[in-house]
Amino acid sequence: MTSLFGLIEMNRRSLFCSQYSLQTTNHNISNVNTPGYSRQEVLYKANYPSRTGVGILGNGVTVSEIRRANSDFYTEQIRREKTLKSDWDAASTVLGKMEIIFNEPSENGMASAIENFFQSWNDLASDPSSESARASVKESARMLCQKFHSMDSSLMELESSINQQINEKTESLNEMLARVAELNDQIAGDEAQMVKTAADLRDERDRVLEEISHLVSVDVKEDEFGSVDLYINGRNIVHKTEFKELGTVLESGTDEPDLYIGFKGSHRSLDAGSGELASLIQSRDGYLTDARESLDRIAEVIISSVNEIHNRGWTPSGSGYDFFEGTDASDIRIAQAIEDNSSLIASSYDGTVGDNSLANDMVALADQTISGEDSQTLNELYQGTVSAIGIHSQNAQNMVRNEQLILDNLEMRKESITGVNMDEELMNLSKYQQSYQAAAKVMDVVSGLIQTVLDM
Repeated sequence: MTSLFGLIEMNRRSLFCSQYSLQTTNHNISNVNTPGYSRQEVLYKANYPSRTGVGILGNGVTVSEIRRANSDFYTEQIRREKTLKSDWDAASTVLGKMEIIFNEPSENGMASAIENFFQSWNDLASDPSSESARASVKESARMLCQKFHSMDSSLMELESSINQQINEKTESLNEMLARVAELNDQIAGDEAQMVKTAADLRDERDRVLEEISHLVSVDVKEDEFGSVDLYINGRNIVHKTEFKELGTVLESGTDEPDLYIGFKGSHRSLDAGSGELASLIQSRDGYLTDARESLDRIAEVIISSVNEIHNRGWTPSGSGYDFFEGTDASDIRIAQAIEDNSSLIASSYDGTVGDNSLANDMVALADQTISGEDSQTLNELYQGTVSAIGIHSQNAQNMVRNEQLILDNLEMRKESITGVNMDEELMNLSKYQQSYQAAAKVMDVVSGLIQTVLDM
């Protein structure tokens, strides 16, 4: 175009280019604090020129695309590290709650309750005929049973809380999977029509994928249409606009079935790999189950060992009385006969007045090995359980800190590529403002020339 009206059209495009740039710059500044936002930039190209008798004449500028700053490498690495950090975070939280339940060392802990129980037998050994010493033995035994019940109940409540979290987070995961499928549809549709990048929608999808990576291990593969396939530990869950809805399934064939992640409407389970959901399941089936089994083992040893000695003891009503009833931490209790009559608590094997042989053997139980197969003492068995929880908890906390350092480094590197730099945006704002003003000035000149022609 070589006419004056051609100049108007050229300046119109120039004004629009400056407007696009100003709006994009404003968009960047507005989203400087938006999580997951990637900086956008308007790219220009020279408009197709005109051929004239004197040569090729330029036709100004046009917008080629609005480019989204992106770093696929760092985005993928951040997703993987967030999965690992969330895994250790969940484990650390569960272990921290277990440490509160065991509450050691403490005057109100299980170790103190066991010590008080055997100390009461020591007091009875010092005065075998004392009824108040027998009452003290019964009271310390009652406190010991209550401590077993309290800890077992707390561990069961923690397990129930974990199962509830598994249910809730699985539902949340389904919502995010549905959102990814929806965004796939929008991105593929928009980019097919415009043959451009749907920047804001891609930012939103990356943010959702990052949220999913908190819960489970994900692998993401993008096709040529802009849609992504999402895999959880190798299983394809999202394909284009479709996704497989997940739910929780009960493990069959057990007295106390546990919840696992699976496909909704079927009994097929899904290995989540790593992440918060996987860690909750692993912590429940590992740390928590081990702690409950250890607590049951301690209760079982106390019941069997104390009963084995007490059965051989003599009382005015005879012998053969069990001191405890029950089988584990959930149902250990004082035998009903002794509960009703504390004088049935034996201190000797033959009834000799002042004989404390049985009471002394009871005191010695605290430091005896559990069996020929288990060389631990009762105290060592309990302290080993407490120590294991503490060691695992400390390790989980250390791993959380390590993963956070790695994440901070990766996010800083990604931010240097995709983040909004306010100083740079303010410079761009001034640059595009001047560009717009210059184009407007040219438009004034052209308008004046046209008016001159009209006046002629």
